[in-house]
Amino acid sequence: MKNLISILLISIPALLFSQRAFKDKQWYEDLDFMIARLESIHPNLYVNIDKKRLYEERDKLKEKIPELSDDEIIVELLKIVTKVKDGHTRLHGKRLTKTWYPIRIERFSDGYFITAIDKEHKLFVGSKVKTINGLAVEEVFKLLYDITPHDNDYGQEYFAPMYLSMSSIVRGLHLTVSSNKNLILVMENNNKEIVLSQIEFTTGDDLGWYWSEYAVPTTDYYSILKADTILPIYLQNYHKPYWFKSLNEKTLYFAFNECKNDNEENFEDFNKKLWNTIDLLNIEYLIIDLRNNFGGTNSILEPLIHEIIKHDKINQKGNLFVITGKKTFSAALHCATWIEFHCNPTFVGEPTGAAPNHYADPDFSFLPNSKILLMVSKYYWQNTWPWDTREFIEPELKVNISSEDYFNYKDPAIDEIYKFIDRNE
Repeated sequence: MKNLISILLISIPALLFSQRAFKDKQWYEDLDFMIARLESIHPNLYVNIDKKRLYEERDKLKEKIPELSDDEIIVELLKIVTKVKDGHTRLHGKRLTKTWYPIRIERFSDGYFITAIDKEHKLFVGSKVKTINGLAVEEVFKLLYDITPHDNDYGQEYFAPMYLSMSSIVRGLHLTVSSNKNLILVMENNNKEIVLSQIEFTTGDDLGWYWSEYAVPTTDYYSILKADTILPIYLQNYHKPYWFKSLNEKTLYFAFNECKNDNEENFEDFNKKLWNTIDLLNIEYLIIDLRNNFGGTNSILEPLIHEIIKHDKINQKGNLFVITGKKTFSAALHCATWIEFHCNPTFVGEPTGAAPNHYADPDFSFLPNSKILLMVSKYYWQNTWPWDTREFIEPELKVNISSEDYFNYKDPAIDEIYKFIDRNE
């Protein structure tokens, strides 16, 4: 009997160890490396978490590592980084998980809805989600927010759905169990059920499929963006860094989707064409749409700011509009803040996904054993007054998009601008 008990006691940790890709020592090394890089690179690491608390979190995790699975350790590492409260400081990339769930669930003003999914379940796009693996969808996202790096709540809301697609995170948060690794979603309106299995997916470390393509981690998926001919203007040409068109004889719409030079036309040349068109058509109202802009480089932005300043007719309250959303982040915040600081815009839409003054320009390294990408902000960007402690730019004309708006191809932000212009003419 003693021999049987001994065998069982030996076999339990052996079974646990067999499920681990990395030994305790390797995870200790990764954890220490992460803390050392945070401390050596970030310009103000302890603005949102004090040093004692960070070290306590590190030590607690070290004590727990022998009892945890790889997935649980990844989740704990994410929790620590999230406490820094800096959207550019994060664990990121393809090594966070080996398999994925082909689902994208996003929050609208009226709840959580499926915005993209594998083609097998395409009819569920637009459905409101009630539960995920038996847990209310709101509770699931509370758990996801704990491991989602962010500058503010709006940026956190934008990023969180990406982690739900990672099977390692779902397991590490105990949303699935070892006996059933599927993701089971129940719909609100009809209690219909979706069962999603884990799949393999090839991606780069930038995870561009999420922020650039509005996709899910599979090559064969469906979203409303596939319906090119009826998309609202802000979702048209979303893959182009910048483009513009006249909405009417007085109003020009400028979609600024990414702060980078396009291979076909650099931003300086594009900017000249934009303002030549404004002058030629005697445009009175300019709409700059930053809702799709996740950032890039702020080095291209000065010509735009200069031209706004030079155009008195445009550069006044009620004639210059800037639309923002929770995806407006990084260099897009530089653009929005510089326009706010130097010009006379009216902001429209949702609050921005980052603060006017924020940390950015991350250093890239990899944890030595798991090879998970670690990003740590190198610089502090003071884009406005030093005492400006806002966590986001709050639009004067606040427009919260609903699921009805989104799935019926409506653009309430543009509608609000038209109403504003009509009231003031």
